[in-house]
Amino acid sequence: MNPTEPADTGGGEYQEGCPAHVRHGPDLRHPGERAPRISLKQWRLFQAVVDNDGFVGAANKLHISQSSISHALAKLQDQLGVPLLTIRGRKAHITEEGKTLLERSRDLIRQAGQLEELGEFMRLGWEPEVRIAVEPDYPADLLMRAFRDLNRQSRKLRLEVREVGLAALRQLLHQDEVDLAVSTATLSGFASNKLIELEQVAVAHADSPLFRMNRDITHGDLAGYFRIVFCAGDHDAVPSATNGGMHGQRAWRVSSLDSAAEALQFGLGYAWLPRYRVQRWLDDGWARIIPLDCGSSYTIQMHLIRGRTVVPGSGAARFAAALQAVTDEHLGRPGPAHDRGQAAPGAHDPSCSCRRSQ
Repeated sequence: MNPTEPADTGGGEYQEGCPAHVRHGPDLRHPGERAPRISLKQWRLFQAVVDNDGFVGAANKLHISQSSISHALAKLQDQLGVPLLTIRGRKAHITEEGKTLLERSRDLIRQAGQLEELGEFMRLGWEPEVRIAVEPDYPADLLMRAFRDLNRQSRKLRLEVREVGLAALRQLLHQDEVDLAVSTATLSGFASNKLIELEQVAVAHADSPLFRMNRDITHGDLAGYFRIVFCAGDHDAVPSATNGGMHGQRAWRVSSLDSAAEALQFGLGYAWLPRYRVQRWLDDGWARIIPLDCGSSYTIQMHLIRGRTVVPGSGAARFAAALQAVTDEHLGRPGPAHDRGQAAPGAHDPSCSCRRSQ
């Protein structure tokens, strides 16, 4: 029998209010914990009725009789004391109480499945896959170092990394498709902590006419140039005039750092990019930091977000700890992006509209 689908509520379960001598099996509850009276099978049948437009569809889908489903749901409603479905004509309609319990029951079934999957992974002797979504600004070498350090302890850890924009990252978290995320924004309902601050600088090709003005560059000066926007596939990653980011400027949207470099080398415009990514270009001399009148640099805060699938002791929890450790170690010593090369002329005024919107 599938352990996630126990037999209908009957023998073998603790009956509320029964004397101790007639309890079926040992009482394994924690003090004060109420014994569940409803099986996962009953919740599955309830979901099947909703998902398949009624009892007929559910019976056909599950290959069981309508009477069995009807009896199980009648018992479920009786045990809960609230109506889950109402019958109008020949159709079953979900109640407001049913909608609330339906979503919670889906979480319950999902968690039960994950528990079984974890047990199977343990039986095979290898870790489940850790899924992480990362905005492209985060240094990829820190991810690699965290994986290397953790892999020394558990060589069978598997890692899937998706480099995505903010909108896609939020969707992946809400749909429980990733365990962890590194993002420039926190997300309501998800645990997170600050991970790292990154300096962003305004850069252009060293031969750009911007540097021949021999003065601080204004927002008006930039209006005649393409703004090269480095993002990872999100349409909302390009700041628009409505959110205070571009104010009518023309954007050249690229999905990789190599494409951003090529656009800059052709003198097509300017870009706001992480300092650690462009430091080599500055050292080589073909790129320069633009002397903006409102400041040529600003910092962004990146956060480590834990998905709803993360539990203490899991591979995802241990990878999160390893990532935090290597990031802390990285911040504990001077990095090449902060102690050499061309200095940014000044901190950026956050009220200025020439930088990208956060």
